[in-house]
Order: sequence, then C-alpha cells, then structure tokens
Amino acid sequence: MESTRTAQSVQYTISRATRVEILEHFETCSGQFRPPLADRVDLPSYAEKLFRRSVTWEAWHQAKLVGLVACYLNQETQPVKAFVSNVSVLQAYRSQGIARQLMADCHREVMQRGVQEIALEVSAENVPAIELYSKLGYRRSASKGQDVLMQLILGTDE
Repeated sequence: MESTRTAQSVQYTISRATRVEILEHFETCSGQFRPPLADRVDLPSYAEKLFRRSVTWEAWHQAKLVGLVACYLNQETQPVKAFVSNVSVLQAYRSQGIARQLMADCHREVMQRGVQEIALEVSAENVPAIELYSKLGYRRSASKGQDVLMQLILGTDE
C-alpha cells in the first residue's frame, strides 16, 4: 500500500522529545541499525544520555517521533566541535528526505553555536548512510574497527 503522507505532514522540532519518546523510537528502529542498536548499547541508558546531554533534532508525524538526530557539542575545544551520535528514521518514513532535513537543521543550528567541525561514526556496512553523509559533504577521516569516522568542516560545503 502506498503512503499518502506528504512532507508537509511531518513537523520538525529541536529537543522536544522526552526520554521515554526517545527510548520508544530506539526500540522501534533498533533492528534497522547494523548491527542492531540494542546489541551495541543499553537502550534505556542511551536514551537517557541523549536526553540529558545532547541536542536533538526531531521529525514528528502526528504524535509519533519518526526521525531523530542527536548531537553532542564540545564548545571547550578550538575549533568548536560537534559529534552526531545518532541518526535514525523509522522504516515507514524513509526515502522522504527526513534524515537529510534533520541533518541540515542540525548543521545550521550548530554553526550558529560556533561549531566549525562536526563528526560522526557509522558502520562500514551501512552503505546508504555513508552515501547520505557523503552527499552532505562529510569525508571519511579514519576507520575504527568495523566503523568509519566521517567529518564535515562547516561553512565550506553548504
């Protein structure tokens, strides 16, 4: 069955989600990660950590958290840096530009906060994510086991 959702029906917010909503989102999409998110982290602890310590960019459809980007800011470094800890979109909402929009919103906001460099880590197996990040201007900077570290110098590629 084809979805009748439109881009206009998804609303974007910053740091509105509760710890419980973040946890429910992770429980729903854990299996989409490679390896599954629940195999790598304790989901309740991770949701709590992101809720308390990160800035989140969120996509909502009605009252459901359908997309999430979580980013830690380190304003004590020079240049100021940020690290994207999570990018996730529920399966039924993929291929609608939600992750791209959330990342663009994140980039704009962290630049306003003085961030000049943003990094993320992604599984080498997650080819679609690596392709998205590459299209957004991220470049591979290192490998760490089965993961690839990617970074973007803000203000030069957007």
